[in-house]
Amino acid sequence: MHRAQSRTACRAYTALVSAAGIALWMAAAAHVATGYAASDGLMILALVPLTIVTGMFPNTFPVPSVLKTSHEKFTFTLSDAIVLLVVCRYGLAASIFIAGIEGFTSSRRTVRRLSSNLFSFGMMSLAIAAAGATLLWVIRFGGSFAGSSSKAFPLVAIALLAASITHIIVNTGLISTLFALRNGHPVFASWKASLLWAAPMFLSTSAAASLMYIALQYDLMMMIIIGAPLLLAIYLGHRQYRNSIQERIRSLEKAHHEMVEALAVAINAKDEVTHEHVLRVQIYAAGVARLLGCSESEVDALKAGALLHDIGKIAVPDYILNKPGKLTAAEFEKMKMHTIIGAQILGRVEFPYPVVPVVRHHHERWDGKGYPDGLSGEDIPLTARVLSVVDCFDAVREDRQYRKGMTREQAIEFLMTNSGTQYDPRVVGTFITHLPEFEAEIRAHRDAPLPTFGIEPVEQLSEAAREVAPAAGLMEAMTTNTETQKEFALEELRALYSLVQTLHQASGREEIVTAFVEGLRHIAPYETCAVTMADTLSGDYQITHASGLHAASLVGRTVAPGEGVSGWVIANRHPFCNTDPKLDLPPNLAEKFADYRTLAVFPIIKGKELFGTVALYSTTLGEYDSNRQRLLTEASGLLALALSAAPQDAAPAARDRAEATDTVPQPASMLSLIR
Repeated sequence: MHRAQSRTACRAYTALVSAAGIALWMAAAAHVATGYAASDGLMILALVPLTIVTGMFPNTFPVPSVLKTSHEKFTFTLSDAIVLLVVCRYGLAASIFIAGIEGFTSSRRTVRRLSSNLFSFGMMSLAIAAAGATLLWVIRFGGSFAGSSSKAFPLVAIALLAASITHIIVNTGLISTLFALRNGHPVFASWKASLLWAAPMFLSTSAAASLMYIALQYDLMMMIIIGAPLLLAIYLGHRQYRNSIQERIRSLEKAHHEMVEALAVAINAKDEVTHEHVLRVQIYAAGVARLLGCSESEVDALKAGALLHDIGKIAVPDYILNKPGKLTAAEFEKMKMHTIIGAQILGRVEFPYPVVPVVRHHHERWDGKGYPDGLSGEDIPLTARVLSVVDCFDAVREDRQYRKGMTREQAIEFLMTNSGTQYDPRVVGTFITHLPEFEAEIRAHRDAPLPTFGIEPVEQLSEAAREVAPAAGLMEAMTTNTETQKEFALEELRALYSLVQTLHQASGREEIVTAFVEGLRHIAPYETCAVTMADTLSGDYQITHASGLHAASLVGRTVAPGEGVSGWVIANRHPFCNTDPKLDLPPNLAEKFADYRTLAVFPIIKGKELFGTVALYSTTLGEYDSNRQRLLTEASGLLALALSAAPQDAAPAARDRAEATDTVPQPASMLSLIR
């Protein structure tokens, strides 16, 4: 059932039960006021506080039918036994009168919400009315009886048993229907599970009521002597059972917490998530969800979703996940699959809250242009809509290696600009309106500990999801023009051949790299070129050679794997072309490259051995096209071959140079074409 429809049905059902129960109780109250003798009326009124006091010692149990996705609870009290005795002694009207009051007061002790209190009032009135009617019908069907008749006791016991069964059926039916509508569960399945679980709890109260009725035939003191120990034993038994259930739930929750922490480690291994980011998103999401009327179960799902929504990224290749710039269309297709994979991973775990919809749908858009299912509007689960807003707001404010974070005002403006297209306007409005409150809560909790809370074949993306473009855009596809390739083929081969000859004439690694940097000008234009090499002893990467503008400021700079574009190429051993050159540099150097337009970085790699990278920065080119990328890839490969054959220390002798020349193979296809 759609969430809005479910909410409407739940409200209508609550109002119906409350109205019916209140009307029935008012009729019963009127009968108590006019239809009983004065002494009986006073006794009935005296039983009201006794029933209320008895109900002050409840035992509360989680509802089994919705235990996995809800915080709903059943409450048992010993007052049911007294109400059943009232039916036997004073009739139906008196029992309805007492049951309604007890239902309202017991509800009021646990929930300070009038709608819930009135529902409990109406539910108890209706349930005891059905139970009392059953009891009186069984007694009438079994024949009239006198208080001292030997046949009276078995008949009353049977009637009380039938009444208890009716009470169980009606009580669990009414409350299970409410919980099912509230959580979107099948009504009959929820009622059946609750009935089978609750029956033993109610039947013990029925047996106590039967024995107390027998004792009452002697006198009131005998009923107290027999009934008090019975009710105390039932209460203690219920409490022990409740404690065992709660202990089991705590064990399950502990297992869930440990599993979530393990999954979080897996996420962090692929995609860095800070403690502060998760804490802020959890506070934002929980606050917005409560303001929008989400249940505590959904709030818990959002808290877990803040940590687990990207768990599917463990199946995304590292070079895509950590790419510091735009993704290609093929790479983004792989990235989009993380929502489906994450939902499949978590779907195999019986979480006590609905976290799977959060994970699957947190990249859906309000206008239907999101993924993986292309849902739109309120078809997207509310929890997923909430998380998409608050996670985006916090994420865009954090610095990344490929962009600077937004200010608070810029992030707010971003949400408002995309409200109604990417984001739910109601969620955006609620979040921005209450943002100062959330920020105050974050400041108060900043030092608090972080809250913690086999797979089927991978499902395919929907057609709508295939059309979605990433927020950062896509890299332009490498275009190939056959005529252009033919026109430049000979010139390219000559440039590569010239580079090969230059490298052959170099005598050591230092000279090889220097010659390569100069020879590269004939293959691809650049204003600045930098070569990062691995130190053979420490393994650290450092810019050892640079040419062109600002070359002196680059030489000697250490590049850590994953740091900037060059660091990404080192970590992933893949070329990275046509991105903002400033993304490759620290702020103090980025200022010098403010006028540069594009950057291309290639790994210097032979087999599994990575020597370093070569980076070209250009102020004139808008991009390095596919032909130049192909040439630069080949050139980087030639440099790797030369370095692998060169000795560690430069050997300037002609003999050594000749040996190096013999060991560096020349591409046969290239030489044959030149010939």
